Amino acid sequence: MTLKIRSARPEDADDLTAILHRAKASWGYSDEKMAGFRAQFRIDQDAIAKLDIVVAEVGGKPAGFAAGHLQPSYYQIDYLFVLPEMTGRGLGHLLLDRIHERAAILGAEKLRLDSDFHAQRFYSDRGFVQVSNRPSQMSDSGTIPVMEKPIPPMVQELKGLDIRLDQTSPWPFEAGNGEAIDAHWAQELDKNPHLWNGRVLKLTSHAFEDGFLTGVCHETSFAAFLAWRDWGAPDRTTRNLFGSALIRSREGHLLYGIMSNRTANAGHIYPPGGNIDMADVKEDGRVNVIGSLYRELVEETGLMEDEVIEGPLFAVFDGPRLCIGRVMNVDIPADELRTRILNHSLATEEQELSDVRILRTTDDALDPKTTTYARALARKLLPEPQK
Repeated sequence: MTLKIRSARPEDADDLTAILHRAKASWGYSDEKMAGFRAQFRIDQDAIAKLDIVVAEVGGKPAGFAAGHLQPSYYQIDYLFVLPEMTGRGLGHLLLDRIHERAAILGAEKLRLDSDFHAQRFYSDRGFVQVSNRPSQMSDSGTIPVMEKPIPPMVQELKGLDIRLDQTSPWPFEAGNGEAIDAHWAQELDKNPHLWNGRVLKLTSHAFEDGFLTGVCHETSFAAFLAWRDWGAPDRTTRNLFGSALIRSREGHLLYGIMSNRTANAGHIYPPGGNIDMADVKEDGRVNVIGSLYRELVEETGLMEDEVIEGPLFAVFDGPRLCIGRVMNVDIPADELRTRILNHSLATEEQELSDVRILRTTDDALDPKTTTYARALARKLLPEPQK
């Protein structure tokens, strides 16, 4: 059955409450304690409106959820529960990853949670450490552990990368969801006939240590990638790896594109970039991510490699997206650059850009259509607005 990760909806209230109660009872609490728990804890529509709630949906029905909210100095995880019959499938770990990612996007520097005694090992194995206790009527000892985990910055300086292609096996997500992917692609094609089901590469495992990124890619169809993206990236290991050209004008401003209706990201705002494909694979099997970045620069903006001066290289860990961003300094005023890039795009058959936006301060990246990784890069590279 197809697994999807999505935000909670008001109509999920009864299903999420049932998951909460059944999962808690599975730990063997007495009927008396569970009666008190059921009376005190429910997921109603008010909670769905106030909390960040991520739902794991299996076969069209909620099977687990995680919920939290931002506090001034940390992000509090309020709930993480999976149906008892669905445990052991990695749903809890996946939900924890997704709520972690939401906390990072909101700028939190650490996660905090009040762990059930029975779940303490689960959280310890995933990097949480106990910092205190708090009273609890459910616990035999009268207390439960309070645990925390630091959240690393989204934007990291990148010293080097070594990504290789694995052609010995298919991408497991594509192999296991063929019919559902085909149905989803047909729906998307009805909405946007300009989409093209080409072959792309996706990062299926990786490690980042001391500024160096290593990993393995698999080749897949764009249709499979689009389903994976639209279904909330329902696995723990795959990342949408891509390069971004961080074009910086003579004045130090950034230029981001606004994607046209011909693309799968219509209206979204981010730096020039695109999918990595087989053309980016060298003879030795290494994936030339930086080369793909320059290819996209030329195709999308018309700027040539010899017109830019390379600046710092960054990795942006934006949930299931992993952006490799290279600062490209161009000795041309921002307004002139914008006109040139836009004219180039309008003259191409693809016409990927509907407009080009100049970002002068961090406030210029606050448009909700600006992707989270693009917003994080703007915070890294641009000044705060003058007050």
